[in-house]
Amino acid sequence: MIRDIQYPEDARKLVDSLINGLEYDAAFSVLGNGLKNFPQPKGQPDFSTGFRFGGEQADKAVRRDAPGLCSRFALISMVSRFERFTQRLLLQRKVLEELKMEGVKMTPPKMWRIIKGIQKDIRRLSSAQVTLQLLVTNPSTKLTSRTDWLSGINRVRNCLAHRLGIVQMEDVKTPNLSIEDTKDTDTLKVKWLKLKATADGEEIKSFPYHSKINGNAQIKVEVQFEEYEREWKIGEVIHIAPLECQEIGWSLALLGNQVIAEFENEMNAFLNLH
Repeated sequence: MIRDIQYPEDARKLVDSLINGLEYDAAFSVLGNGLKNFPQPKGQPDFSTGFRFGGEQADKAVRRDAPGLCSRFALISMVSRFERFTQRLLLQRKVLEELKMEGVKMTPPKMWRIIKGIQKDIRRLSSAQVTLQLLVTNPSTKLTSRTDWLSGINRVRNCLAHRLGIVQMEDVKTPNLSIEDTKDTDTLKVKWLKLKATADGEEIKSFPYHSKINGNAQIKVEVQFEEYEREWKIGEVIHIAPLECQEIGWSLALLGNQVIAEFENEMNAFLNLH
């Protein structure tokens, strides 16, 4: 269906939808902490489906690995949501550019041409490249830096989705170079934001937090984001924890908000709305 785009309301709806989806995925990752203690029928597999491929040992293994499994699926979904966000926002940009000239109307053939063009773009470019080259054509240093998070998280997603999380040469090689150029010392490096909480300068690493200070003394608690890096060598297995999914969710949400802010600045100038 073709309808008039309400700008910038429709663009803002996309980032709201993205953040809601990221929150959903982050909640799913936390669910794994409870599933590992989910009761299992004693002495037999779980027959809640009626028929089973596998048995009691598989049930036990799934419960044991539930936090990592849920986090793995949550991360994969988070990247997919961000890709959908960029694709739908790019569609809005292309339509607005098409309708810029007075009297021009959108028709089914024009819309189909735009959609096919976008599909070609997303097949040849990564989500990070779509963001920095097509969605925002003159990105700020902040947006460029935050898009690096997406590039790394996407590489982790690919490894989790296609190689069961076992890091291979494809995961560590430099983009645009061949496997032949890969060295055994190359690693998969990823950055995202980590929420750091401190109490009187001491990092709070677990909750609930119990202060070492007795009495009624006031404690100064501070919470801030800092960039966090993870690194894996070829052959290592990527394990993602539920807490890291929360951090990835925050990182992609902040990136989405930055994309919308700069997208609107460029489109306002293009549409002479300043």
